[in-house]
Amino acid sequence: MFVQRLLRILFKTLAVLAGLLLLALAVLWWSNRDIPMQTLEQLYGGHNLQRLEIDGVNLAYKVEGNGPPLVLIHSHFYTMRQWQDWVNSLQQDFTVIRFDLTSHGLTGADPSEDYSRARGSVLLGGLLDHLKIEKASIAGSSTGGALAWYFAAHYPQRVDKLILINAPGMPRVTNKYMERGMPDWAGYVFYLLPEGIFKAFLQAPVIDKSLITDDSVREFHQMYRGTGNRMAEFRRMQGWERGDISDDLAQIQAPTLIMWGEQNPQLPVEHVQQYTQKLVNAASVQQRVYPGVGHVIPLEIPQQSAKDAREFLLDEQADAQP
Repeated sequence: MFVQRLLRILFKTLAVLAGLLLLALAVLWWSNRDIPMQTLEQLYGGHNLQRLEIDGVNLAYKVEGNGPPLVLIHSHFYTMRQWQDWVNSLQQDFTVIRFDLTSHGLTGADPSEDYSRARGSVLLGGLLDHLKIEKASIAGSSTGGALAWYFAAHYPQRVDKLILINAPGMPRVTNKYMERGMPDWAGYVFYLLPEGIFKAFLQAPVIDKSLITDDSVREFHQMYRGTGNRMAEFRRMQGWERGDISDDLAQIQAPTLIMWGEQNPQLPVEHVQQYTQKLVNAASVQQRVYPGVGHVIPLEIPQQSAKDAREFLLDEQADAQP
């Protein structure tokens, strides 16, 4: 009799705990539910936001300034708003084109679920076609840098000059979880991550932690919750591209500037020389290595990096073979 009573109490306790756990998960899920793109556009779209339908993708982009065309491609987990200081500085000399990558910001998911560099290059080419731009300079930060060098390699006739900012691709595992592979169920965990957990995540790649403010964390989390973005981001991470990029880099002909943070915690500064050695057919290769700077250069030193970019882009001697 005593054992039976004890078992009943135990089962009731477990049932209550299970119910509380399910309730907590439901509250967490609801508090982190998707935010409609229209709402995010009102919050963060700003002026001059445009949209272009390309093969099912509702690409969000902006065009500002006057002069030769310059495309800016943002870092992983960021959005085109990452470039605002560069735009403010460069729009006097260039027509600056920026956009949100798929699985990011106001663009959202790609119905094809293809988040490869090849697919990104098709979308970039479609944007340039829409804008009637045959050839442009391209600057890319981190993941945006990988898309920039891929596009320059496979569409060399469309790239005037190339700027690679802390670009991935050299043979070094920097994310053990993506290298290991991620099971399909893991994507649903993304819907349970509260805003507060992301501050340390965003601070990790930068040296000056004060640059990551509460407002920037809130913006990141809200953009992350844009309809379809979380599962799209999971698919992007599942498709993380590995392999030797030497052949791609050897196809690049455009004058290239490599920008790197000397204290980059994700991609070591030694990658600068590796990139330089592999860009064997680039018209020229220049380097800028910044002491005391980490992985997100447009955020950490926006004025200095924009100044260096302008000098490179306007330097006619950079077009000459070394």
